[in-house]
Amino acid sequence: MASETKRRRWLPAPFSRRATIVWAVIVAVLLVAGAYFMYDRLANGLGMAGATNSVPWGLWVVVYIWFSGLAGGLYLLSALVYLLRIPRFAPVARMALGLSVVSLVVSMIFIGIDLGAIRHSLGTLLFFHWSSPLAWEIKAYMFFMVVAVAQFVLVLLNDKRAAEAAGEPSMESLRRRGNVNLAIRVLAGVGVATSFVGPPGGTGMFFAAVKTRGLWEGGITSVLFYVMAVVTAAAFLIVAYRLLARLRGARPDGSALVGLNRVLAASLFALAFCVFFQIAPPLLSGDPASATAVGVMVSGSLAPLFWIGEIGLGLAVPAALLAVGAFRSRCAAGGVWTVAAAVSAMAGILALRYVLVVAGFSVPLLGGMPLPAYVPTLGEAMVTLFVLGLAVGCYGLAVRLLPLERRSASEGEARLESSYEGAGSAAVSCGGVSTGKEVRDGSAA
Repeated sequence: MASETKRRRWLPAPFSRRATIVWAVIVAVLLVAGAYFMYDRLANGLGMAGATNSVPWGLWVVVYIWFSGLAGGLYLLSALVYLLRIPRFAPVARMALGLSVVSLVVSMIFIGIDLGAIRHSLGTLLFFHWSSPLAWEIKAYMFFMVVAVAQFVLVLLNDKRAAEAAGEPSMESLRRRGNVNLAIRVLAGVGVATSFVGPPGGTGMFFAAVKTRGLWEGGITSVLFYVMAVVTAAAFLIVAYRLLARLRGARPDGSALVGLNRVLAASLFALAFCVFFQIAPPLLSGDPASATAVGVMVSGSLAPLFWIGEIGLGLAVPAALLAVGAFRSRCAAGGVWTVAAAVSAMAGILALRYVLVVAGFSVPLLGGMPLPAYVPTLGEAMVTLFVLGLAVGCYGLAVRLLPLERRSASEGEARLESSYEGAGSAAVSCGGVSTGKEVRDGSAA
């Protein structure tokens, strides 16, 4: 009986029956809708896709780099706590770390289905070529995943031990907990360093290394991928954290939401600079290799997606909604305004990545040839829905089976059992958001 009580204390509280049914229905609909097309892809290869020799990367690569950017950005946000020890972000640190691993798995599924023969993908893991940017990126991805998984396991192990300890922890227990926290901090530093050659920076470096594509050349591409990752991760966490709090009938931590709002606003500002410096130099230089691609973006076939999706939904709308939320909301957390800004930002980043990939192939490699064109096929879209069904299922299982919303030793908390219980008796409610004080545990340092 005692062991069962400790187990329940460590595991997250279950969701309502209605929430579980809705989640299961969404997953089932997505999987059923794309099942036939996924079978066609696995059985008959890439013939169903709209990619060609002129435009070899399509929708699956776009969604792949969106999820890989999300994975890298979530890990970077978790490092604000596990590496830099910023207490404001403690309520979302473990959620960011755990969902980073899930996002990385989803991204690898997308890039896997974009390969010609999936069975041949094992060769990319077993063999290595020093001059191949792809080989470096794959190895960095695998190393990054190992580091993230090891760090997450240590976080869970540390807190499970703390939950199972009865009464006041002994000095020996605190010493062991501090040693594990030191290991977590070291792994966080290694993971952040790896992000420059893995997700998200490594993907931008890989694009920049494709010398035949003028739009992608230059150091701004790697910076752009890094900034896009932070925007996506901050927006995703705002939505996920508020959604989970609502499903559990609890109040999210207002300080953490304010911090995420500020990260999103700052990263949007940096993103605007990156987009400007990606577009302005090619137009000013007049180099056909890059100026033509930029022309396709701003005034050609991709112009509607660029102006409405990338600039509108990705920059202007989120910035306006965050500003309105800051002025009109009763508290700095922003309420529904910040949720709308986050959703808009995620959609805008997807549009940005699509425009970036497709426009990069819009210039023919040989003069006199027509401009390449790409339109995703129905099969590509339905396979994407199938994998998104897997993603929704994996995210749902993660938040249901793992204590992603706990705060304990690894996040510098000794007394808090949930990120929603931080206010205690001194809590101040602001639009359903908890703004209470935190209780720190010195053993975590």
